[in-house]
Amino acid sequence: MKTSKKKQGGEQEKKEGKKDNESERTENIIAISVFILLIIIIGGVLTKGFGLLGEDDDNNAKRINVPIGNDPFKGNPKGGVVIVAFSGYECSFCKDAEQSMKKILDKYAENVVYIFKDYPLTKTHPHAYNASLAAECAKEQHKYWEYHDYLYEHNNQLETRYLEEYARLLGLNTEQFNECLRTQRYKSEIEKDIQTAMLVGVTGTPTFFINGIKVIGAQPEEEFIKIINSELKKKK
Repeated sequence: MKTSKKKQGGEQEKKEGKKDNESERTENIIAISVFILLIIIIGGVLTKGFGLLGEDDDNNAKRINVPIGNDPFKGNPKGGVVIVAFSGYECSFCKDAEQSMKKILDKYAENVVYIFKDYPLTKTHPHAYNASLAAECAKEQHKYWEYHDYLYEHNNQLETRYLEEYARLLGLNTEQFNECLRTQRYKSEIEKDIQTAMLVGVTGTPTFFINGIKVIGAQPEEEFIKIINSELKKKK
């Protein structure tokens, strides 16, 4: 009987040991799964926030035809390189990207045309839509780019009272501007840009298309230049 009890005790210990091992193994699997999930999430955040080239680095990516319409532009429309931006005024990454675009336009004035399309992400940027409307109202008075630049310079102050004040400071007819903004005169223009963004697969700002090559995020200036130079070589 003693032997039987010892045997039973030994079997019980083995069973408990086996359970402990299985429990430990399960915990390890869970820990590894959580770790991998965190890596994926962190990677996604970094990609979303800082942006990555949307396609192959060698520019053999699928080109997307972006409808242009009557959106504001600057540069040379016959220069060989068309950059279309989908952006918003309250987005900090968009502000950084806009600075890069200014430098690029200075450097490639004869070769690049820059087209701006509004894509205000109202869930995260509550004042962006109104700012886009205000820029269109400034366009009505032939001061789009001056107002556009001023919005980015002060993109932490985009409430209506500031939008109206910026119009005054830039010498616009404030009565005409305020009426335009109040009635959302150019809402259809903003909505058209939003629909175009959805059509071509834009999910965040800023997003650029350089001769149809999609570039996501506020990339370093060198990344844009690399694509531009590659496109210009193809034109020769």
